[in-house]
Amino acid sequence: MYQLGIGGIKLKKIREFEEPDILKYRLEFVFIDSRGEIEKGRGSGVMREVLSIFWREISGSLSTGAAEKVPCLRHDYQKPQWQSVARVIVAGFRQEQYFPITLSQAFIASCLWGEELLPTECRLNSFYNYLAKCDSEALQRCLADETCDPSKDDDVMEVLSSLKCFRAVSKENLNDIVDQLAHQELIQRPRYVCNSWAAIMSQLKAFTKFETVESMMSMYEESKPTPKKVVNLFSIYPASDAERECASHLKRFIKSLDDSVLGAFLQFVRGSNTIAVTKIEVDFDSTQSCFTRRPIAHTCGPLLVIPSTYQPYNELSEEFSCLLRESASWAFNIV
Repeated sequence: MYQLGIGGIKLKKIREFEEPDILKYRLEFVFIDSRGEIEKGRGSGVMREVLSIFWREISGSLSTGAAEKVPCLRHDYQKPQWQSVARVIVAGFRQEQYFPITLSQAFIASCLWGEELLPTECRLNSFYNYLAKCDSEALQRCLADETCDPSKDDDVMEVLSSLKCFRAVSKENLNDIVDQLAHQELIQRPRYVCNSWAAIMSQLKAFTKFETVESMMSMYEESKPTPKKVVNLFSIYPASDAERECASHLKRFIKSLDDSVLGAFLQFVRGSNTIAVTKIEVDFDSTQSCFTRRPIAHTCGPLLVIPSTYQPYNELSEEFSCLLRESASWAFNIV
């Protein structure tokens, strides 16, 4: 059993996972609160929470990109440290079906099958997700517009310049240039990390979702949360008018969330900011007063228990929004 404080999970896990034999065991983590006491939570929900926090810290310090990211090199991360990160990926998926879908699909595919088997479609889609949204839109707009001259489009030229493009660009060669830049950013730059990960990551190919590039791409798409997907996961059986109204409020609230807040909601409910379950049970509690009420999540289920005392929609929206903003104060108080 590994004990973790909320802060610095990345460094602690990387040190622990430097031991190759760690993948032989089923892992269990517990959190230590700000008072130095071990929280009560155990099991899958805690493990998924640890993985989510770990990858959030990795995204901020060891990777670059927008919606999809690739690892970036640092002098203090050598082969043992990068291999440790790969073991976290394998352990997380093998034990909890958790995979960090913020990692570039093209990069992961190159780790598993080599760049020779990487479809152009996968590489380009990953590249557009790797770029900032405005840069991605500028390139795709120019490629789709037959009258667009990229050499005279300031937005396109700025993107190409930022990626160190050394070729004179024209309408005729823009497709080739974009593909070459995608290869540069997603395959060439993180090559050292790819080489460090390949042998360890190959263990994922034993799972159906990683049998082929196509099955991996499907896994990415299925794991990305959207409001519609999350609402469809709810298993709700209201037994009164008050519960039906609260169920309606909850669905309306989920449909209003953007990607980042939706991920926070999933992390609160199941300890993971991705979709890797077939349903989320929703139950109601009529005993909480308006002064003490608070949604409760059983992440191992997952089960979400919400008060049935919300009357106008704004009450539920305000309290849920406040709860999701205060993720640092979440604690595992249920075994």
